[in-house]
Amino acid sequence: MKIHRTRKDRLRQGLLDQEEELSPPTSQTVEKLRNDTIILLMSSGDIGMDHVRAAEDIRTIFEIVSRGMFPASSWRSETNRVPHRRRRTDFVDRMNSHEVLIWEKCYLPWSHKLSLEVVGGVPGTRWLQMVIDIVVDNFPLDDVEKKYRLGEGTALGFLVNGLDRYIALRQKYTGKVRV
Repeated sequence: MKIHRTRKDRLRQGLLDQEEELSPPTSQTVEKLRNDTIILLMSSGDIGMDHVRAAEDIRTIFEIVSRGMFPASSWRSETNRVPHRRRRTDFVDRMNSHEVLIWEKCYLPWSHKLSLEVVGGVPGTRWLQMVIDIVVDNFPLDDVEKKYRLGEGTALGFLVNGLDRYIALRQKYTGKVRV
């Protein structure tokens, strides 16, 4: 056994030891991994870059708004105490001015309109929830069609139409699709 005298040698050996210990993922892990539905749709030519940008906006705003809605653990084991609570209580405080503009002028009117429209064969199913399932929660289109009892191939049409409505609002208030 070789003794490593310098820190650099010990780190190098530690990295080599780590590489040898890695094992391939289990079949269950591989099944859980999913590609991004929006990127798959773009690569297959079903949607364009404007739709991808709209989906990115929707994801960003959705995550900012929902970030503070659920409790999170604040206890730190190294100090054995709970840190001070954040002073900001409103999610708008975490947004920059551009995000506030997009939220107020594009996301809110878009989400309001889509939340009023019913889609699919399940009573009470809202168009907004279907788009959120695909864009934010990354559900595959065939899973969405089963969940909402849609005909085969119709989820893509609903998604594209919903994203087109967002793009139209975005163009109206910013003058272009992506600022």
